[in-house]
Order: sequence, then structure tokens, then C-alpha cells
Amino acid sequence: MNADASQRRNPDNRTGLVGRDTELERITEALGSAKAATPSALLVEGATGIGKTTLLEAACSMAAERGFVVCRATASPMEREMPFAVVQQLFEHQELLSGQDDEVASHGHNVIAGHFAREADDIDEIHVHQAIRGVYRVAADLAQRTPLCLVIDDLQWADVPSLRWLNYLVHRVVRLPITILMGRTSGIRPTDPLLIAELEIYSERLKLGVLTTRDVARLTEQVLGEIPGEKFTDALLDAANGCPMVTSQILSLMRERSVPPDEAAADHLIRPDPEELGRSVLARLNRQSRELVEIAKALAIVAPPDLQLLAAVTGMTSGAAAEEVRQLEGMGLLAPEGKLTFAHSVITSGIESAVSYGEREELHAKAARYLHHTRAPSPLTARHVLRTSLRLGSWAVEMLRTAADTLITEGDPQSGAKLLARALQEDLSAAQRRDLVLRLGLAETYFDPRMAAVHIEEGMSELDDPEKTVAVVCRLAQVLYLDGAYEKATEMLRRTIDEIGPRIPAAIDMLHLLKRVTVPSRDPTADQVDLRRFDEQEWRRGDARGRKLAALMAEDASNRGVDLALCRKAALAAMSDGAAALLQHPQRLLGVFNSLIRADEAELVMRYCNEILLEAHREGLSLIEVLGHTVRSRAHYHCGAFTEAVADARLALSAARKAKLPQDHFGTVYALDSQVRAQLMLGDIDAAEAALPPGRAKTLPHTWHHTVLLHARGALRMELGDTDGALADQLECGERFESWGLSNPAVRPWRSYAALAKLRLGQRQPALDLALRELKLAREWGAPSAIARALLTVGVVTGGAAAAPWLTEADSLLRKSPARMLHAQVLLELAMTLWEKGQRDTARRHLVEAKMLGEQCGVVVEPGERLEGLAAGSTRHVRIPRPAEPTKVVPPGRRNNALSLTPHEYRVASLVLEGNSNDEIAHKLSVSRRTIEFHLTSIYRKLGVRRRTQLSSALAGFVSRR
Repeated sequence: MNADASQRRNPDNRTGLVGRDTELERITEALGSAKAATPSALLVEGATGIGKTTLLEAACSMAAERGFVVCRATASPMEREMPFAVVQQLFEHQELLSGQDDEVASHGHNVIAGHFAREADDIDEIHVHQAIRGVYRVAADLAQRTPLCLVIDDLQWADVPSLRWLNYLVHRVVRLPITILMGRTSGIRPTDPLLIAELEIYSERLKLGVLTTRDVARLTEQVLGEIPGEKFTDALLDAANGCPMVTSQILSLMRERSVPPDEAAADHLIRPDPEELGRSVLARLNRQSRELVEIAKALAIVAPPDLQLLAAVTGMTSGAAAEEVRQLEGMGLLAPEGKLTFAHSVITSGIESAVSYGEREELHAKAARYLHHTRAPSPLTARHVLRTSLRLGSWAVEMLRTAADTLITEGDPQSGAKLLARALQEDLSAAQRRDLVLRLGLAETYFDPRMAAVHIEEGMSELDDPEKTVAVVCRLAQVLYLDGAYEKATEMLRRTIDEIGPRIPAAIDMLHLLKRVTVPSRDPTADQVDLRRFDEQEWRRGDARGRKLAALMAEDASNRGVDLALCRKAALAAMSDGAAALLQHPQRLLGVFNSLIRADEAELVMRYCNEILLEAHREGLSLIEVLGHTVRSRAHYHCGAFTEAVADARLALSAARKAKLPQDHFGTVYALDSQVRAQLMLGDIDAAEAALPPGRAKTLPHTWHHTVLLHARGALRMELGDTDGALADQLECGERFESWGLSNPAVRPWRSYAALAKLRLGQRQPALDLALRELKLAREWGAPSAIARALLTVGVVTGGAAAAPWLTEADSLLRKSPARMLHAQVLLELAMTLWEKGQRDTARRHLVEAKMLGEQCGVVVEPGERLEGLAAGSTRHVRIPRPAEPTKVVPPGRRNNALSLTPHEYRVASLVLEGNSNDEIAHKLSVSRRTIEFHLTSIYRKLGVRRRTQLSSALAGFVSRR
């Protein structure tokens, strides 16, 4: 017989009960003992959601099957002040009780009938004692007629008189067929801790643990009807953290959607609705106290690092907050070891989803105010300000601006921009708004050039400081350049020159220089600036302004092909504080790197690229990542490492797609140009053709970067046999470059490519004129690789024995150059020329050397036909060799790992060799100890060593020579 209506609604609660075999066995033993008139009391304990109620329901079914009368009650916080509320639930079914006339029994019947109605404070102790004895008599009489099973769930909320009666019953019941089963949630503060403690002493405690792997597998089979795979079981155990409630929810959802427990389900495990789960957890907590709910919400939303902040956002004292936290820990909801975090992320996300948007904003606002009041670090305060739109006042604006400046300086402009955008939501004056908008635009130059231009223009509308105006204009010009908005940049620079000139005459030359390297002009005489007029002490002094001026000078000198020595000095001055110092100026960074490659300093560029890529990956600077891989691809190409060049170009394109750059963005176009040119050198014509935008004859926009792509497209058309199209592309490329003042053949050797096209078309003299013109300009520039390429073209166009002097000079220039593939082509052409002259031994040696260099570059170098057949002196052009078998390409200088170190790593290694500790090095370089440890880890990995004592031999003097 069952005295609980709720139990009749769910007659078989053992379905789905797994992992409780030991507990069920003990309950079975207790019921058997009770049948033999040996009473027992069992107390089931466990965390919220662990399955206590389910176990008690199963016990009720087992008792009913064995002929017990089951009397069940569930305590509640709402009834904890009602005397004998639990007792009334147990015995409220009057049909179970026979009439009794003695005075003691009548007290018990009055309690059960609800006639014990006065407030607990008004009840005399003698009446309470009489009631306890009366109820005991009723229970004993009932047990004498039939075995009795008393089940009380949520014992921690039971009222005091009922707890006193339970203790009386446990002490007095002797040789009666009674089993008492009680359930209690761990950690929750009970109504009377001492009475509960007494029950614990005289009861057998069964503590429920989380599900094991075997339990999860059994439960899955029960619910879904299939034996799950090991991978699914592990995934489900990890997702639910062994909690039966969450595990059952996930399996129920899978059953509703007919999802089998296989590997696919493990990879994409269905999760319970977080909001529903959160409401369920909060409802359970609300049964205990409203304060417990507020603490749980604050823990999920604010994630406070200490009790003081938790108390502040909930409006409690620290002591009260600590007590609520202790209860959550006891319930198994919080992580162990005193951490103020939930034991599993599913609980955190569930509670967070159940909290309304307004509550979340208010909690974060309270946290921000408290942290500001206690002078906490601005990044910590800013984290909470970002998550609320409530107006916080002027202190929030100042704090956000300070934190943003710190983040931008440390190389995280995207996070800095978020703080500035949040500051703009506060109540601001017009001046404050312009300042913040300007700062936001400057931060956006790293990752969103188009929005940066909008914000910078808005912010600089009423700038009064001419020095600051010049600095902002330089940045805006860079942004407009990167976006190809040349007309807008021209007008902005012209207007600035007219307005600033009378106030800052010294800035005029720099602005003209900036305009010349930023905006293509069809007037070659416009913006004339003599680089020698700039004071060398000014651009070599190493500060930010000096480095910026040096970068402009290097870029301009290499564009126009003048003064190689000055270009090198200016480029190195621009990099004097490391490549990372120019991260905020992508155009300047790109200009300096290109200048160094044109000056045959490709190996140095690769080291600098490694440095900026490390920073870009660490700080999430997508545009710098695109440029770093693109420039490194160009450096590899210059050295003949074409496989590596293709790989870096693809990485750049991948980064561009990840950053959602448009197809016509300069970063995307530059990366595409690098990929196509390297694929052509590897002989992969199909891949190069597939990479270029459709329409080989399509007119490309008049921008710097599309003009570069025009040169690559011309090279591709030459390989495809479209000589006329190739010549048209190269001549248009040259016309654009010359009209913009880019006369340096090292920018792109378009004249050599056009000369070879003319030669193929039978126009030998025009071809020779182009080749000689390139040679003249290359000699004016002075870089060996540029001169050697022009000499090679002159030799090929000249043909026959007359080509030997040109080719011999190119060979001698390239002996110390990193341009290995160019050297291989020169040696191949020289070998064929000397063979024709009868110098066959020398020709063979040159051919062997050419093949060796080709193998290093990953290509096969060979003449178009057998050397023995070249005696007729036929006209030839330099052909692109076919691909070789995959070969590891090792550029010159990379054979010693010491040269792969970045400049910063060299500096750290030098200080280590001088005997400095990590802390001393960090102090000297004004960085953190963690940064030094990071650099040392990279140094050890590159050099293949494990400890400091091995550095000296690994570096082999390279650091000291540097």
C-alpha cells in the first residue's frame, strides 16, 4: 500500500536508475530486516541533481512490492516554520489510521489532522512533547499491523518539531517492522543543524557519487536502446561531468531526435538548452533561499576573483557571502579548493542564460563601480564596463581611454578599439567625442582601414595642434593608400600642406615626401624633394618621428632607384628599434621591407618578417599577418626558394580570407602576385593561371598593387604563348611606373620581360634598347641582382659570342648575391654561349653549377636542347625550367641556424652570453620576465639546444660579430 499520491503517478521510478547498485542492495537489506522486526534508518546524501529523489522513488516502489505501507513526505522551505508539516504529510491519509481513545494517541491524531494550528512560538513545550509521543504511538500502532516504510526527502528543510519527532522515533523504535529512508542535499544549511547531526549519528549514511563510464554506458543503453561506443560514452561523461540530471537530459534529447550514440554523435553532442538548465538549477537554489540565487547569478555573470567583489555586487556582507558560497560548495556546485567558479561549464552557461539581460548589465555595472572605487587595474575594470550599456560617468570614460592606450601600445588594437567604442556610449562633450573618435580611427588602422578613414576624418575636423595634425594626416594618408583612395589622399595632403606650411615649415618636405610615396602622380616633377636636404641626425636619432622619416626616405629612394647607400642606411634606421616598432604603420613597414629586398638584403627581411609574424599571431593583427607572409614570400622568391614563396603566399591569402579582406584589397592583391610569380618559376602554369582573376585581358585598376599584378599577369601570358598580350601588359605596367616616378628596375623588371617578348616577336633592336635602358637604370641603383638581371637580358637579346662579356659580368656580380635562381639562369645562358665558342670544359662547369643551384631552388635547370646541337648559334630566350622532384630549399645563410634568429632574439642571446639573469635582461630591455622566457624558448628551439650553457657553442661567435 502506498500513501503518496505523487508516487502513484510514477509507479516505476527504477527505469533509468544506474550506478546505484550498492545503494539499492543496502535498501533491499534494510527492508528485509524490517520484515523481521529489525528497524533501520538510512540517510541518502548527495549534491544537487545527483539522483537522490530518483533513488528514494525506487525505494518506495521496492517497499510497496514487499507489502510495506509507504508514507512519504517532501520537506519544503515554505513549510519549515509550520510545526509538524513533515509529519502531517507522512500520515495525512486518514484511512490508514484506526481510531484510538487514549490521551497520548489523541495528541498524535490532532497533529496529523492539522489541529496543531497555533504558531510555534505560542506552543508550550509540554504540548509539543505530548504531540511527539502521540505521533510516535500512531506510527508504532500502524507498524504493528503492517510493515511501515517512512520516506522523507529534502530533510534539510524539515521543520523543527518534525525533526524532533524523527529523532524520538529513531531512538525509541525497537523490534518493529519500520524502515526510515531520508534524503538530504549536501551543503544546504538545515533548519536545525544539531537535530540533523543527531539523526546522522543514529542513521546509516549513503553518499551518492557521480556516474562512472560504465554507468553512463548502461544509462545510454536503457534510454536509447543501443550499446554506445567508447568515444560517445567518454564525450557524454565529459559533457555532463558525471551528473545524472544533465546526462539524462542529453539522452532524452537524443531520443526525441532519434540520434544514435555513435562517433558522429560524440563529435557533435547534443547539449541541453542552457536557459532551461539554468532555470532548473536556480529553482532548486531558490527553494533554499533567495540569497543563494543571487550569489549563483553573480558567480556566473561577474566571475569575481574574490569574496569582496562578490559581496559588493550582491549587496551582502563578506561574511554572509562566504556562508552562501560554503553552501554551494557543499551542494557540489562549485569547484573544489575554494575557487569561486562552478564545477562545470554547463552549469555556468546554464545560469548565465537564465539571467535576464537587464540583470546582467546591472551586475557588471556594480562590479565596475566597486573595482573603480578600490582602484583595481584598469583592464579588469574595463572588462565589466564593456559588458554593460548603463551610463557610468566620466570616470568610466577616462578609465576606458587609459586601458585602450595600454592595449594599443602593447600591440592589441582590436581590444583597444572595443574599449574606445564603449567609451563613446557615455555622455560626452563635443571635444571628448572628437578625441575618442580620433583614437578609435587610429586603432582601426591595424585591422579595418575603411572605418579607420571615416573615424580619423571625423576626429581631426577641429584639431588645433599643428604637430598632432601632421601626425594624424600621415596616418590617414597611409590608410587611404592601403584602400586605393588616391584622389582623396591627394586632396587631403594638398590641403594639409597649404594649412600647415606657414606654421611648421619643417614639415613641408616630409609631407611632400609622404605624398610622393603614397599617391601615384602623373606629373613626375610634382612633389620634388631632395633626400639629402633632410638632416641625418633627425632621421637617425631612433625616436618614432625619426624612424617614420627614415622609412619614407628608404621607400622613396628604392622606388626611384637612386642612392642605394642612403636607402640602406635609412631602412636600417627605420628598423633600429626592431620591426615591431613599425607595426602601427603597415605602409611604412611594407615600404622598408621592399626597399631592403631591392637592395639585396632578403635574408635580413626574412628575419624581420619572423619577428613581426610572431607579434601578429600573438596579438591577432590580421593585416600585419597578411603583409608579413607576403613580404617573406617575396624574400624567398628573391633568394630562389620558390616552394617556400608559394607556401607563404598561400598563408597570406588564407589570413586575408580570415580577415574578410575584399578581393581588390592591397593585401590580397600583393599576396596573389607573390603566389603567381613563384608558381611560374616552379613551372606550375595551370595553378598560376587558376589563381589570377578571370579575364587575362581585363583592364586592372590604376593602383600601386594592381600594377604589380599587371607585371605578373604579363609573365603568365608569356608562358601561355600569348606574346602580344604579355608585351602589352609589361608596357602598360612600365608606363604606369614611369608616370609615377618608379624608375627602379628592382621594383619590377618589366623592361627585361618586355624585351624578351619583343625578341620573340622578332623585334631585336627595340628589345635591345629596352634591355640597355634597364641596364643603365640598374647601374644607377647599384644592387647586384638588379644589374645582373639586366645584363642577362642584354646577353640573351644580343646573342652569339657577343653575349659572353655581359653574361660573365652578371656571373661575377651574382657570386655574392642571394639570388640563386637568377644566377642559375645566367650560368645556363653563359654555358650555352661558351659552348658555341668552343670553350666546352668551362661550359660544362657552368652547367653543373647551374644545375646545382637549380636543385637548391627546387627546379631542374637544363638547356632547351642538347648542348651538342647549339653550334649553329640559334637565337634563344631564357625559359622557365620545369619543376624538379620536391627538394628542400635552403637559402644562403640559412644553413647556420644562428642566422634564423630575429634581431630581438640576437639581443637577448647577447645579454645571456654576458652572464645576465632573466630578470636583469628584462630590466635592461624594459620588458617582462615572461617575455624574456618566451624569447629564450624560441632561441633554444631554433638552435637545437636545451640550456643556457649550450648557447655559446651554438652561436659560434655570430652574436659577438653582430
